[in-house]
Amino acid sequence: MRKLLYLSVAAFAALLISCQEQPVLREAPAMAPVDADALVAEHPEYLDGTDMLCPTGPVELTPAPKGYKAFYLSHYGRHGARYAWQSDMYSRLHNVFGAAQEGDNLTELGISYRERFESLYPEVQYRTGDLSRKGWQQQQELAQRMYHNFPELFEDDAYVMARTSTSTRCVMTMSAFCLGLKGMNPKLDIFENFGRYFLPAILPLDGSNPFREEKYLITEEPFEETYEQYVARNIDSKTILTRLFKDPDKAVEPAKQWDFVSYLYFFAAGMKSLDTDLEFYDIFTAEERVALWKADNFQFYWYAWPTRYGYMPIVKDIIAKAEERIASGKKGADLRFGHDYTILPLMMILDLDGMGKEVKNPDDISSWCRTSQVPMGANVHFVFYKNNAGDILFKVLHNGKEATLPIDTENWPYYSWEAFKAQYTD
Repeated sequence: MRKLLYLSVAAFAALLISCQEQPVLREAPAMAPVDADALVAEHPEYLDGTDMLCPTGPVELTPAPKGYKAFYLSHYGRHGARYAWQSDMYSRLHNVFGAAQEGDNLTELGISYRERFESLYPEVQYRTGDLSRKGWQQQQELAQRMYHNFPELFEDDAYVMARTSTSTRCVMTMSAFCLGLKGMNPKLDIFENFGRYFLPAILPLDGSNPFREEKYLITEEPFEETYEQYVARNIDSKTILTRLFKDPDKAVEPAKQWDFVSYLYFFAAGMKSLDTDLEFYDIFTAEERVALWKADNFQFYWYAWPTRYGYMPIVKDIIAKAEERIASGKKGADLRFGHDYTILPLMMILDLDGMGKEVKNPDDISSWCRTSQVPMGANVHFVFYKNNAGDILFKVLHNGKEATLPIDTENWPYYSWEAFKAQYTD
């Protein structure tokens, strides 16, 4: 009896050990539309859209399958937090509110708004497009998180190649990010570079790209409503301006009122990027903020969807650089730094987290594609793993979190590299 009991316990223990050694097989989460209104009610910071700051805190990642170790990372990131990108935003707000003040055309709220704006104006008036101090710090924190998550990639024998667009804020972003990595390992071999030669992997459709591919598939918008029609249907610009100006038509001519309101929205959204506690959202109702965010989602989708395949050179570069690392066995990373209007179509091509969904109704755009998915510092990581047999797996991180691709897998978030190449190579 004791012998039988011993054998039963031993068999159970062996079974338990066997189960522990087996990887937990998971299918990728099914992609489904989100309730956009409920989403921003829970996360009001999403209403800042592309001006939202990408989180830099720790993330929980799924361990690699047994026998696989990370050896390489391929990265595309948006520049960090910055001042307003519109060259005339600060001067236009300054001039319009200044003229209204002189003409006794400001409401009580308008007077308050102008006072707050003018207290900030000396700092921002010559800074359009510049990386902010918060953007610099943000990139160092993102780099430190990358190092913390994958320290084996950045040992002394690793090599990191960083490239960027020629935009000053992107160059500064690259430098801040690389300094963050270097701070974690001072011996790390990093080479930073930029120039037109690298634009196919950064900004394929840029006019200064000498290798620009003029012939690529351009798709039509899946709906007939224009951006202007969508805005007119959902946003009452004059009502918003009436809160600031006694006579809004005197302050801003009617044909340009929506354009001015959009500046007010983007200016308010950009405050999180600056070293200030000032707030400017009080000129909008809660419903208007959501409507403005959805209009911005429409504009980005409307811009990115038809030309998304023009950004295939980035995917080709990701594949080519990965193949070089696989062949050489050299640990490290390839880092690319660009812009929101590039990273969004890249995610559309990849159908990352369902962002390749063709939306038929413009009112459904925010359920599938949101500007808050490409915030300041947005990033996409391809993390590569291999085992002793040379088999290659990878996973994709979107803003630090494990993401999905339209590739069959029984061990999400890990995918077969061969399956990826088969799907994304012409």
